[in-house]
This record gives sequence, C-alpha cells and structure tokens, in this order.
Amino acid sequence: MEEEILNEENNKYNIVVKDRFGDLEIDAPNPVNPNPHDNGDCPEPKLTTTQIEDMPPPIPVSIQSPHITRPPKQPGPALGPYYQFLTTDLNRMLWFGSALILRNISYDQPEIEFFCEPKLDFNWEILYDNLFNMRIYRINISIELRDGKGDDIIRWKMNWGDHITDGLFHIARYNQNWRGGFFSCNGFDSTVPDDIRTDLTFGTVWEHLNSIHEETPLHILIWGGDQTYVDFMFEDVPYLKEWVDMEWNQKWTCDFRDDLKEQIEQYHFNSYIQNWERPEVKNALASIPSIMMWDDHDIFDGAGSYPPLLHDSPMMTGLFKCAQKMRLLFQHHTTAEKARVHGLFGYQGYNSLTQCGPDLVIIGTDGRTERDTNIVHHPESWNMIFDKLENDIINIKHLIVVFPVPFSFVRFKLAENIFDHIKKFPNRFRNVPPIKQTNSIFGLPELYDDLLDEWTNASHIDERNRELIRFQKFAERKRIRITFFSGDVHCCGISRFKKRQQDDLLPINDSKLMYQVISSAIVNKPPSRQILFVAHYVRTKWYPVEETVEELIDFFQRLPETGRKVRHKKLMSNRNWCYFEICEEDHSTVYKNITIGCLQRVFKSKQKHIPAVKLGPTSSHDGHGSAKSPIHIHSHNRSCSHRKEVGQDDIGTHTLKIRLWLESGGKHTEGRKFVSYELLIPNLI
Repeated sequence: MEEEILNEENNKYNIVVKDRFGDLEIDAPNPVNPNPHDNGDCPEPKLTTTQIEDMPPPIPVSIQSPHITRPPKQPGPALGPYYQFLTTDLNRMLWFGSALILRNISYDQPEIEFFCEPKLDFNWEILYDNLFNMRIYRINISIELRDGKGDDIIRWKMNWGDHITDGLFHIARYNQNWRGGFFSCNGFDSTVPDDIRTDLTFGTVWEHLNSIHEETPLHILIWGGDQTYVDFMFEDVPYLKEWVDMEWNQKWTCDFRDDLKEQIEQYHFNSYIQNWERPEVKNALASIPSIMMWDDHDIFDGAGSYPPLLHDSPMMTGLFKCAQKMRLLFQHHTTAEKARVHGLFGYQGYNSLTQCGPDLVIIGTDGRTERDTNIVHHPESWNMIFDKLENDIINIKHLIVVFPVPFSFVRFKLAENIFDHIKKFPNRFRNVPPIKQTNSIFGLPELYDDLLDEWTNASHIDERNRELIRFQKFAERKRIRITFFSGDVHCCGISRFKKRQQDDLLPINDSKLMYQVISSAIVNKPPSRQILFVAHYVRTKWYPVEETVEELIDFFQRLPETGRKVRHKKLMSNRNWCYFEICEEDHSTVYKNITIGCLQRVFKSKQKHIPAVKLGPTSSHDGHGSAKSPIHIHSHNRSCSHRKEVGQDDIGTHTLKIRLWLESGGKHTEGRKFVSYELLIPNLI
C-alpha cells in the first residue's frame, strides 16, 4: 500500500524519486510532502493507537555543572524575570523592553515593582495560560529616556507569594554611548566527548562576561545563535533514537506523530529553562536586557541545509515547527500569533530592528526560517529589511547586522565539491563502512551541512553578493557605517570589505568599508589550532563584487597564553566573547617609524590606513574584570617595529570599539585567564 502511495505521488508531480536500488532520491521532492509552504509545514499524521516510549529520568552530565542533566529536567515553580531589549523611540523619548515570567499554574500571578528615577510604565500579558503546567507572562515595559550622559539604574523586586527576588539593570540615557556584549554557541554539541565537556565547563567565559558587566555595566547583550543545544534529543528521546536507525525510505516518509510533537516541545521547553537557569546565564538575563537571533543548534544541527527529501520530510518539518514555537517564546517573549504585533518582521521569518539611542541600530536576521539549499532569506524578507532601514532610521552613525553565520569567511571549495559528490551517491553507496563512519545521523557527511550553512558556499554566495551591493549602496547614500556580527564557526577573527585600489581614500570616507566580527564560542569546544592553521594557507583575499576587496585581516599579533608573536594571525580557536561600545576618539595621523641601520627616519606607512588594531587589557588571575595590562607592552623605542599612532582619518569621531575577549588555552605566564584584542571601526563621513 505504501509503495502505491509513493507511485501515485510520483505521477502527480511527474518526478522520479527512487534510484536504481529502490531508495528515495535525496535531491527529489519528498513524496509525502512535495510542495511545503514553509520549513514548518508538516503533514498531518495518520491516526494511531500505539504510544511512544517515555523519556528516561534526568541524569547529571558534569560534576562541575550538576544542574545540567540529560534529558533536561522539569523546571521549578517560579522562573524569571528574563529581560529583553526591544528599541528606543527617540520621538517619544522612551526605552522599550519586556520581561518573561513563568509560574506554576497552581500559583497566582506574581507581583513586580520597579524603582528608578525616570518614569516607568508596565503591563502584563499572558502568552500561554498553561504550557507544561506553567503560566507564561510577558511584562511590557516602557521607561522614560532622559537627556544627558550616564546611566539610569532600574531596580526591580518580584513578589512570588512564597518568596521574593530582586535585581537591577542599566539603561543608557539619550547622550550616553552604548556598551554591549555579543556571543554565540552557548553549549556543547553531541560530538564533544564527556571528558572535554568536564574540562572546559559551561560557565568560565560567562563568568568573565558577568565580571565585566559588574565593572562597567552593559546596556545590551546580543545572543548570536545556538543559545541552546538540542543535539542530544536524538539520543534522549526514545522514538527519535529509533527513527535515526530506520530504513532510508521509511525514515523520510514516516509521520511526525502528535505524541512525539508534545515530547519534542517539552524537550525544548526544559532545555531552554535548564540553560536559562544556569547561575551564570540567569544572572545575565536578569541584569542585561538581551537581543537574540537563533541558529541551527536551537533546532537541530544543520537545520535548513539539507536536500529536499530530508528538508521537507514530516520529521524535519515537525522538529522545525516545535523549535520555532519555543524559540519565539524564550528568545523573543512572543508566540507565532503575536510575533508581528511584538515587532518581528519577515516574509516567513522573524527578523528584528532595534534602535539603540541616536547613534546605533541593530538588525537581527533570521537565517533559518526561510533557508533551504538554494536561499538563506526569501527575496521578500530582504526587501522588508531594506525597507525598514530606509524608512525607520535617521541620522545614525553605526549599523550592526547580526548574521548568526559569518557574512565573510574562508571558502572551502574543494571540501564542498567532495561532499556534494558524496551526497549524490546512491544511498547504498553512502552506507559503505568507510563513508558511513563519517556520516551524521541524517545519513550525509558530518561536515556537509556545516559547509552548506556558510554564506560563502557556492549555493549562497550569489545571494550574499547581491545583498552586499545593497548594503554598500545604502551605506553610501545614508553615510552609515555597517558592521557584521556573527558566530557559529567556533573560532574568532575579523574580516573586512573595503574599496579596491584607492590608497588615497580615507577609511572615514570609504562606504564600502565593512568589518565582519566573528565571535564563537562562549561555551562549545573550539577546534584545534592545527585545523585553523590550514585556513591560513587557503585563499584569504577575494574580489567578490565590483570595486570591492574582501579579506581576513591579521588581527591577532600575540598569543593569549604567552604574549609571543604568532605566525598565523587571522583566526584563533580560543573560546571567547565580544565587548563593544560607541566611543569618541581623538588621535593624530597614522605614521610608522622604521629603523634603517643606525638612522631613524619617519615615513608615512606604505600600507596606508591599515586596520586600527591593538592589544587590549587582560583579566585578573582569577579570570575577572579588565584591570590588568595587555599581554604585551610595546616599547615604541627605536627597535620596536610597532611604532604607529591612529588618527581621525582612520577611526573618525564616533568610533565603534570592538574588544574580543579570549580565554587562555593554557595557563598564562602571569596567571591571566582572559586576554583582549581591540579594533576601532570609524564612522562614515
């Protein structure tokens, strides 16, 4: 009977879906879901009288992090507040945000009080009356945006009925320069061995971020994707564990059952709460209003980057729909029904625009909801993004565009071609032992989806280049400096676009100058340095569109562990996070002193307008703060090759300062656990 149904679908859509061995073709439309409306368009399951097996009881996975269990445990009766920043309205002089509150349904609605000098209004909204025995509230908050410099401190107290919690967060006044943080990859994926997870721990880098926040309060924290890792659900959920081992044709045509849907939703629900309630994360969520944009591990590894048979299968669309529901709740304090009212926009996806005072705007791009093997964003979503930029922002200095996957990164064309050829093998050949050992749980090479995720993949580079040109035209017309923030790749570095062959063009006047900041991961295991060494020996400079050069820059001059010079300066594999702030700088013109024999002469730098990079401060020996001196102090005497000063031609008058904080891969000679590297990005004049 099942064979007849497949043949009927074949005839209906005039497609061949099987190879010569009888296995479904991986690049053909899925026979039971051949034309889905979106990534969550899951066919209705057939009625069944069987029941799936319950999940096993939770077990702690790490002595250092005993609150992390597999599967994730049920939540406590009172959770939150978790704060989100929405935008500032400069016409009405208001700051807007929200707080997410979860309370067991057996309790009444808690009470919240705010204590601050500016006027503050709030109201309660119920998102879910009963979701896994929790009533879920959104508190909509508006605060007077006062003139002047400095911060306003917003204190809060929550009366839960049986206990009280309290805390505070900071908001920037109208003329205050904004300070923020950015990170990605807040967990370990299923490929990381248990002993590595125990050695690295979940909280080390987070604790440093929190210590910087205590030292210099952050106004905003951008979560750049992989906020939670649900990779283990394929081992923890009994039905999914069985599904992974199903025969090929059955695997990609079987129903996404209703009882499985409830189990998967609860797995996501419990995973978010378990991660949000980690002490170091809970502290940040309660004291730094956040902006979030998801990535694949918030769904499943490689979500969206699979051929049609897999991508449109009932199981993958069903898993996606569950992840989307929980992503909207925990990352955006909303539901699918209310998301547009709450300010998220897109053709099918959920993008965001956030105004941070008069000088800074942040666009968060949803790179998963519309993704398939051919596109990342639907053309209509791109149009909506640029319509928002054209119509909703006026006279800002800096635009940060959050792409969870780097907009500029190394190309791996040889590997792309190899894995694409393997993908096209008949399923029977992909299961030959030497190849099968390198496959993911979805039957494709483990790195296939990672490479297809990249903007620089052959499948997506044309879309990227088209939109790069639009960003360039927008920057030129509006005189706004654009910077890209991304994570995903488990390493850190800086890439750059700029105008080609115009040495006399000042950085402050180059509308094509756009930096790509890569910060990943705050928790996950970094790759070995040997792997990143390879990236330094492939091409790292390109000419993607007219009059534009793109390159990974030499950003890291010294090793974080020893302070010694490094040979490979473009990418580092240490765990990290990124601090940023708008600031005003005033230095003299760029010069470099060059020693020739015994004579000292002063020349203008032959390489004009090199990136304004320098070594930043370091943490204390216990991994806190930024009070210690840089990893290396340049003497700037006659023998020092690093004699340069940075001027306004290079950094402008309203600079975006980037400070990448790297965890030392080993014990630093002076006991410092975190080392920083700085980049100054000029405004556009």
